Amino acid sequence: MALRNEVLLAVLAELGWSQSRLVREINGVLGSGYVSRSTVAEWVNQARVPRDPVPTVVAHVLSEAADREVSLEEAWQGRAKRSQLWLPALDGVEGPWWHSGTLSALECWLEHGEKILDFNRRAFLSVWGDALTGPVWSYLDSLATPIGPIEYHSSHREGRIVTGSMTNIAGITVAALRRLDDQEGGSLENLRFVHRYFLSIGQQLASGDAANSTVLHELIRLWLSVSQIAGWMAYDAGEQGLAQRYFYSGLHAARSVNDRAYAAYLLAALAHQAIYRNKAREATDLANAATEAAKGAPPAVRSMVGGVLAHTEALAGSAHGFRTSIDHAQSLIEGPDALESRPDWLYWFGPAQSRVRQGHALLSLARFSSRQPQRWLTEAAQLLAPNAAVDDIQFPREAVYNRLWLARSQLWRGEVDMALQTVRSTLAEHVVRPPRTVAQLRALDVELGERPAVANLARVNEFRQQLRELLR
Repeated sequence: MALRNEVLLAVLAELGWSQSRLVREINGVLGSGYVSRSTVAEWVNQARVPRDPVPTVVAHVLSEAADREVSLEEAWQGRAKRSQLWLPALDGVEGPWWHSGTLSALECWLEHGEKILDFNRRAFLSVWGDALTGPVWSYLDSLATPIGPIEYHSSHREGRIVTGSMTNIAGITVAALRRLDDQEGGSLENLRFVHRYFLSIGQQLASGDAANSTVLHELIRLWLSVSQIAGWMAYDAGEQGLAQRYFYSGLHAARSVNDRAYAAYLLAALAHQAIYRNKAREATDLANAATEAAKGAPPAVRSMVGGVLAHTEALAGSAHGFRTSIDHAQSLIEGPDALESRPDWLYWFGPAQSRVRQGHALLSLARFSSRQPQRWLTEAAQLLAPNAAVDDIQFPREAVYNRLWLARSQLWRGEVDMALQTVRSTLAEHVVRPPRTVAQLRALDVELGERPAVANLARVNEFRQQLRELLR
């Protein structure tokens, strides 16, 4: 009788998953039809080991679902090798929190260049737990030791010098990349475009051709900025591990130039990512780290971070903790000079955006708190509606995303026709729909199908058919 893989069986039992569910989860990562039910049955019942990169992906999928590490060694009893193409998000960018760590991360990016975005062959798997938060605490510990000036050496090769005029032009381009994200979000096409610019600035930084130390610092700041933009686009595009990799690289660059405010921004982005993956422990740790990094930062930075911290309280079901944190965050952004003192990169954040984030947090509170869910849903809808307009020309991508969450909140309150009306305006728009937004449309479709009272109504079926044709 063939040996069975008792570890896989035990983890599936722990999760309450069938073998068919494991098939769906793996194909969700590797692509539709990559593995079949019969193939998985062979792993479990005959202890067969699949080809690369499947063993690594299976260990990743099970670890994320179980909220603990299911190692490659454990899952396959030491009979599978780690994939060289599907790697942990922080592989090669975990270095020390000094400028040498920034250069090490930069070297790793440049070594692989555009191959990193060859999604058919290479991927970075998101990391959670201590693998994600451990380096954050070491970053905070490093702040106790002031970082010295960056040692400057120029090769001064004729015709290769990077001047201040060049970095000024690059700064204009980076600002335009931010606007690209505001308008269209993280499609894979946009991500590839931004990644090339990320590599270009990185090559200039690594070349040693900066005209002087001021230009060198400006190159680091540019690379830091594009790390954040690319990280958000990757998150928007559903490439969670790649997003973590960009954000951590930016955190290294922020440490190089001693920019704690920008570091807080990146940590808040990581926390935001964890919130929407329902990783409550990691989200709380990252939000607390962002709060620590933001000490002494302008009020708008502290308000933005405070809103993320409030969302972690909502995710934990704590209405009191949420209200305390969000009230403080709102008071900061509404204070005198809060908008005037914002860093340039936080141009998008003001009282209205703070209220939007409050609305998203209230949706989490309604889902995870057993008390007064209808009250939270009503309040969330009131906050989201003003920032979900179909004619928002400044932040259309975010307006679409807010509108979909508004529709879901209406559905949860039983207002089916209002939800359909809200979404129809979105379906008619000719805007790029990043995978993060498409995921909301798919979730809405599932939720409509799960409501017996409306699932067979002609208008609902017609809408769902229209939706599926759009998502094909």
